[in-house]
Amino acid sequence: MTPPLPTRHLLVVAPPAPWIPADGHDLGPWALAVDQIDDLTALPDPPAAWDVVAFQVGSLPPAEAMAALRGVAPDATFLPVADRPDPREALFYLKHGAFEYLEEPLSAGEFLRALAEAIENRDTFLEILNLNRTLEAQTQQLLEEKADLERMNRELEAVSQLARSLAATLEPEKILRHLCGSILGTLPCSRVLVGLMEHGVPCEQTRLHLVVDADGTTREEPAAELRWLLRDRKRSPWMTTVLQEGRVLQIHDPATDPRTTGTPLAHLHRFPFVKVPLSTRGRVVGTVSVEGRAPDHALTSAELELLGIFADTAAMALENAHLYHSMCELSARDELTGLYNRRHLMAQFAAEWQDAERRGNPLSVLMVDIDHFKSLNDGNDHLVGDAALRKLATTLLRNTRGIDTVARLGGEEFVVLLPRTDDDTAQRVAEKLRGLVERTPFPGEAAVPGGTLTVSVGVAGRRPEDTEYQQLLERADGAMYSAKQAGRNRVHVWQEQARQAGAG
Repeated sequence: MTPPLPTRHLLVVAPPAPWIPADGHDLGPWALAVDQIDDLTALPDPPAAWDVVAFQVGSLPPAEAMAALRGVAPDATFLPVADRPDPREALFYLKHGAFEYLEEPLSAGEFLRALAEAIENRDTFLEILNLNRTLEAQTQQLLEEKADLERMNRELEAVSQLARSLAATLEPEKILRHLCGSILGTLPCSRVLVGLMEHGVPCEQTRLHLVVDADGTTREEPAAELRWLLRDRKRSPWMTTVLQEGRVLQIHDPATDPRTTGTPLAHLHRFPFVKVPLSTRGRVVGTVSVEGRAPDHALTSAELELLGIFADTAAMALENAHLYHSMCELSARDELTGLYNRRHLMAQFAAEWQDAERRGNPLSVLMVDIDHFKSLNDGNDHLVGDAALRKLATTLLRNTRGIDTVARLGGEEFVVLLPRTDDDTAQRVAEKLRGLVERTPFPGEAAVPGGTLTVSVGVAGRRPEDTEYQQLLERADGAMYSAKQAGRNRVHVWQEQARQAGAG
């Protein structure tokens, strides 16, 4: 007998609409339990355990709406739905806990997509939250045991200090530096070498490979030595011991030990050393090497045990940092195209705007909209339309600079944010992108008029009298619609007189 699907609870605060799913709807791995009320003035009391609350905006100001909803669903993820989208309203909701700002007309499929993503996002967040709570509980237990059993023990005090330092950062480089500092301040050693792994081999970012001497002198591992490590990874016994088996490697004489002779380790170490894996959940994420102070000086078993505690503490912090940055990256990406989503775009726009104001640099934006995209979808299935969107996203991303931000605003609309770019240069960039799109074959483009997929691009640049970045986005949007009205497949730069003529 097939077990029942786990239930996810949805509260819909909106009048009946086609996008609202039926109670009991099968949403992939979950069954939906749907409660529906017409507006925010009829919220139930007391609070209930809803996973997601979808609500139609407009009946209350955004701040009051979020306060009211959090009062009845404190642990829920929110999906505001707007019939008249407002960028500032969207930014408020996204900054105050909404997962996505949806716009009507809204199809059932689009709502179910957003709902599934919101549920997955919430589950991931709760998993990370529980992991952090578990780590905090374990750290607290360690601190309590230290206070009871070895109150005066210098090594455990160092562990406590390292844990506190790591709890204050989510940056891998800072975690490595804190780890090196704790080891040098506690264990008798001449230097520490630490580095991170990526997909089972040393990470190629040299800033994540540090050599710290006993006097505190720090340097990034030279690129030549790092290349040596990468080249050596398949044939050295130490690689098998530390990286594949996750075991400690202890070498008393690097020059004569067969496990290190002819390897980078014989070059990197003069005195006895120990190399310990930084491992978490059975996965090696890095290594730390501690070298003794003299040819006959090796770490004792008690010192090795303390080093293992340091390594495990840092590995947990590195795992938390990895989860956090992965979470941030996932929440900032559009699932279909892989580009940044509206939420990240607005945050980046605000940051670039402040930078441009502070430094007096130009800032421009391109609003890119696919021409006749409805015809492409109507003449094919939506999978073909999705493929065309992905290919356009790739085209835009590959033909812009690393400092530019390319985002999918929604539907067939894309935005390219161009820092340090004036109007004339932005127009040239827009024309280059428009021409590239016109010359590039796209899936299903035979269904559009003329048989070639094209885009209309609106261009706008920051002006001295502007007070907020939304003005720039609105002008680019107006220029894009002007390009549409002029026949599509063209670039228009926003002009005041053009906007006034369009309004008339």
